[in-house]
Amino acid sequence: MAVKQIDPKRFEAEVSRSELPVLLEFYASWCPRCAMMEDVLEQFAAEQSGRIKVCSMEEEQAAQLMDYYGVDRVPAFLAFYNGKVTGVIVGGTSKEALESIFRRK
Repeated sequence: MAVKQIDPKRFEAEVSRSELPVLLEFYASWCPRCAMMEDVLEQFAAEQSGRIKVCSMEEEQAAQLMDYYGVDRVPAFLAFYNGKVTGVIVGGTSKEALESIFRRK
């Protein structure tokens, strides 16, 4: 499963009501760190296909959602489970770190 590009209108259906856990990335087209994360995110999505849904949202469209979740920098990665945020990583990161925010404690 590839990374699914969504906009705020699809947030409720794709993230809040998802039966699968969701990794949501906020990114910007002008951001070099965001561009560096593309391959990591694609690899994570491929490896987690069927277990974790991976979505991406452009920050220019997502200002209200970013404010709501307290995100002020990109890239930012939010883990959702049953519509609630269960983990956050801001900045460039590794596939292993993304995996770690979904591990049950």
